[in-house]
Amino acid sequence: MGLRLRALAWACCLLATMASWTGLVGAAHAQTQPPEPSTQTTPTVAPDAVQGTVQAVAPDTPHDAAPDRPATADPAPAQAPAQRWQYTLGLKLKSSEQADGRKSLALRPVLGLRYGRWRLGHATGDEWFKFSGYREATNLAYDLRDDDRLHLSLSARIQNIQDNSSFDGFSSGKNTVRGRVSASYQLDKHWSLGSDVTQDLMNRGDGTTLSMGVSYLWPLSERSALSLSSGASWATARHWATQLRLRPTPEGGWQAGLGDWGWGMSYRYAITPQWAWFGTLGTSRHLGQVNEVSPSHFSWNGQLGLLYFSR
Repeated sequence: MGLRLRALAWACCLLATMASWTGLVGAAHAQTQPPEPSTQTTPTVAPDAVQGTVQAVAPDTPHDAAPDRPATADPAPAQAPAQRWQYTLGLKLKSSEQADGRKSLALRPVLGLRYGRWRLGHATGDEWFKFSGYREATNLAYDLRDDDRLHLSLSARIQNIQDNSSFDGFSSGKNTVRGRVSASYQLDKHWSLGSDVTQDLMNRGDGTTLSMGVSYLWPLSERSALSLSSGASWATARHWATQLRLRPTPEGGWQAGLGDWGWGMSYRYAITPQWAWFGTLGTSRHLGQVNEVSPSHFSWNGQLGLLYFSR
């Protein structure tokens, strides 16, 4: 416990230092910007630029719209190919309590790279600011379709079976590769529906899952927005048996069915066109057999992070 407290204190100090530094960067950036609003670029979550989607904390829901350029910008044709590459760097502190009662607290780096329709790691600037209310993280993703209404993608990630988290190179435990098909539909500038189907491609016990949900985008200002989401998860018996292997087996053995109904909240703020910070908080109500064997009726998770985007 003493090590966790010292790690948390160190992480908070580090994030505070980075936030102070980025605040100075934002102040310097603001002084150099033209006073006319019409010539200033803001990578914000304005309602008309938002593409919400459904997939539990995670952020993860995004796309490829190019941000408006300042009126004074005059990009050279020779630089166009380089603009297709985008990257994200950052740091996040995450904590959670799983359905089997395990708790975790970890400080992790954030890395992301995008080229055209391909993305590796975390969401990059343009898609991240479109806001995701419910999409989970992926290691590798390809956008099949991405327009104002419909978003379809194929993705895969290395899954840590021990704590059900995305592989980050730091956590120990048995891993597998989870394939995912994601679809989201924008009902209007605030509401969106989404669904994800996943499959353990290496057949190591993660089984098959299906998630469906809805999210609501609430723009707070030109630079900030709040996303509220809710959704349910269904999985095969093998998935539940693996995820809850430390708990007693329910009477009659594991069966396929609903395992939880979750709610999530995400806040994002653009400090400058390149710097942003975010916070997420989510909770899930256990259902069916998962609720029978879990030490409590609810589980929770949260994150706090600071990000830098290439523009």
